[in-house]
Amino acid sequence: MLNNKISKAVRLAIAFGAVSTAAFSASSMAAEKEKVERIEVTGSRIKQVDMETSSPVTVITAADLQLSGEASVADVLNNTSVNSFGSWRGMSGYGNGAAATSNINMRGLGAEYTLVLLDGRRMPGTSSSSGAAADTSRIPMAIVERIEILREGASAVYGSDAVAGVINIITKKDFNGLSFSYDTELPSAEGGDTNRFNVSTGYSGEKGNITLTYEYYDAESVYDRDIWKLNDETYADYSSFSSVPNGNGASGWVTSPTMCAESNNTVDGGTRCLYNYGAVTKLFGDTTQNSMLSNFNYEFTDNLKFRGRASASLSETDSRYAGTPVSTNQPTMLADNPLNPVGEDLTLYMRSANIGERDTRTEINSIDFLGGLVGFVDVANGIDWEFNVQHSRSTTNSFNTNLINDDVVQKLIDSGEYDIFNTSGMSFANWDSSMKDLYGQAAHTGVYQARFTSTQFDTVASTLLFDNGDVSIAGVVGAEFEQVEFEQMSDPQSASGRVSGGSGGDDVNAERDRTSVYSELQVNLPYNVDIKAAVRYDKYEQEGDVGSQFVSGTFDNVAPQIGVAWRPSDALLVRASWGESFRAPNMGEMFSSQALSFEKAYDTIWCDTQGNAGSDAIYCNPNASQQHKTWFGGNPDLEPEEGESFTTGFVWNVTDDLSVELSYYNIKLENRIAAVSVERLLKDEQDNGSNPAVVRDPNTGRIDVMYSFDQNMASLETSGFDFKTAYMFESSIGNFALKGELSYVSDFEEVTEEGADAFDYAGLQEYPELRGNVTFDWTNDAFGAAWTTYYIGDQDSGNEEYGVTYLADIPSYIKHNIQVSYNHEWNGKFVLGVNNVFDKEAPQLNDGTRGYRDASTSLYDVLGRAVFLKVEQNF
Repeated sequence: MLNNKISKAVRLAIAFGAVSTAAFSASSMAAEKEKVERIEVTGSRIKQVDMETSSPVTVITAADLQLSGEASVADVLNNTSVNSFGSWRGMSGYGNGAAATSNINMRGLGAEYTLVLLDGRRMPGTSSSSGAAADTSRIPMAIVERIEILREGASAVYGSDAVAGVINIITKKDFNGLSFSYDTELPSAEGGDTNRFNVSTGYSGEKGNITLTYEYYDAESVYDRDIWKLNDETYADYSSFSSVPNGNGASGWVTSPTMCAESNNTVDGGTRCLYNYGAVTKLFGDTTQNSMLSNFNYEFTDNLKFRGRASASLSETDSRYAGTPVSTNQPTMLADNPLNPVGEDLTLYMRSANIGERDTRTEINSIDFLGGLVGFVDVANGIDWEFNVQHSRSTTNSFNTNLINDDVVQKLIDSGEYDIFNTSGMSFANWDSSMKDLYGQAAHTGVYQARFTSTQFDTVASTLLFDNGDVSIAGVVGAEFEQVEFEQMSDPQSASGRVSGGSGGDDVNAERDRTSVYSELQVNLPYNVDIKAAVRYDKYEQEGDVGSQFVSGTFDNVAPQIGVAWRPSDALLVRASWGESFRAPNMGEMFSSQALSFEKAYDTIWCDTQGNAGSDAIYCNPNASQQHKTWFGGNPDLEPEEGESFTTGFVWNVTDDLSVELSYYNIKLENRIAAVSVERLLKDEQDNGSNPAVVRDPNTGRIDVMYSFDQNMASLETSGFDFKTAYMFESSIGNFALKGELSYVSDFEEVTEEGADAFDYAGLQEYPELRGNVTFDWTNDAFGAAWTTYYIGDQDSGNEEYGVTYLADIPSYIKHNIQVSYNHEWNGKFVLGVNNVFDKEAPQLNDGTRGYRDASTSLYDVLGRAVFLKVEQNF
């Protein structure tokens, strides 16, 4: 079946191979002639015999996952050096389901610039990202065979979003028997305990096999009060929106000091009663997740096979934020209200903590089905082909209790029946009961629902195009068609802008068709030179409801890529790769309706130009800038972002036991999508005399509302170096291995809008230049041990660059994880370990003061030392 020229050199085994690692080909049928294992390496659709190609790829094996000591795939990816500035981990206080998700942020560009694949195919995106970013916390650890991280842009191979790189999670497929595992982790912080149970089974017959994995995972919540130093004398993150109302009028502040002294979580602020919201919020919510995955295949004939995959994930997360501040439409008390204590108009600062906190239940359910035929046609040099159908669906439902209807609050205050300042001298119990009744009538449960659905058809074929013994050319061609539907909506009251405490309003109802064709060539030349060339064409046709009408549009893109690899000796590989990249605007950016936010900004025109600063020191306080109602929304006229990616470097096998790699990368992005900042809106108003996006109150002249929409206006360039090394040696007391990686960001320059100066973030707070990790492990028969160290470089405060004085210089951070393991004779294993052995604290962001969430949870471990245990039994 296979032209026997394929066996002339091992290098020529790259000639064949289809898109999937599950594919078989003619070379396997010719195993009697030469046994050559070919694998598909992330970054190319042509199978090859070597993991090292013209594209830099980091491989994390299942053994590496276990040696890391981390509890989830999301945690492992967060600790990789290419996750330069950390990545999102779901926290309370974020809407649209974001409080229950995690993601990966390669090179610091944003999660939407990193493509996440499962067995070479796109994972469904989260609703909070409008389908643009995958949730890495949904991936069960037990199903992972390995993770391949492509450290360069690859839009020519994979299409949109593969700008910073690609994460390809390869699942286990060949398993026979039955396996159980249980692991638990107990951090020193209060709460945060995790438990995981997994069962895997598999069966193989003459014609095929099937594997099935089920995983149950739960994590206890962690309260902010148990992490941040709320009792520190410098802590001052309190709010004027208090459970004991504050009023502000012409004569200053008014409150009830007696009620303030008796209420929970309140602080005497002198002129007002402040609320300590950090005492009641959850940093991380309670999470329960059930996940299932099955891989299966069946061989009809020697030349035709069916393969499939089915997966499902069901999770529930209970997050908590402080009682609702009534701030979307701030209530007032008129001077003639019979319960007004000072007889002048008051703006009220109220919080509904009397009826409880804002508790949110977020339910995220995902399913994914894949079925395909994989075959071989004995024509010419042989053609490998496959055809696949994939359907994915992700739904999010969030129920946010104890939101407040602002209009109801205002109506009840105007009624003169609620003595919110306790002018009548009620007991605390009676006053609190009255406040509960007021807020109870205004209470609202916000409902957010989203659904992301994708159906894809794709086909691919590959063959050896030419081979004369010195030169060979292998090629792949393929096509894809995908239909995507995305809907998200809030309940009508939350979307109306009349409810405080939620994030409703950014409704989306859109659909998109994507048609893609691509081709890739692998040319093997004399003197061990390989050239890879790829090109891809994508066409997007979309339609969405923008509120007043349905709008539609079309855009397309061609992305080329070329890479060169040269082996001057068997031990040395020198390589370089260049390609263009692009990111299609997600459907939220294009079609979301207006969403309400409260942005801080200094009103220069009213306060300074018009000379009103002295008349309202609170509104015109530049240090604690006034919040302004701001509506954000999508833009159906957006165009794709465009960019270039260049990498070069070498891999050197110094000895049979020692290897090193050094790579340089450079990424440029143009036409980046961003919303116009409120500072820019106000500057344009000042420069031009007016701005229709800034609406002012006709009576006071102060800002009433502003409008900002997504636009193609920004650019970014970043570059740096990656270093990797691995060393292994054997001894009379066991086998030792050392594996490490280090990334250096030399620059990270962003231009936020046309005409602005470039700003280099590299080395400033939360933008570390250096990040790395190293693992040292030992095995001796049934025993094993490992020590893993994570490093994050120091960072300058950024005070000079940002024009402030309160930020702290960040010292370097080093965390150590250790573990020991034992494989017993009954085919099982025990692992005992400690993460963050020396209980290293995350560095604080502020200089000389402590604050609420004043360390980066994206970069650092804030839970402290944790003991973990894993038990595994195989049958």
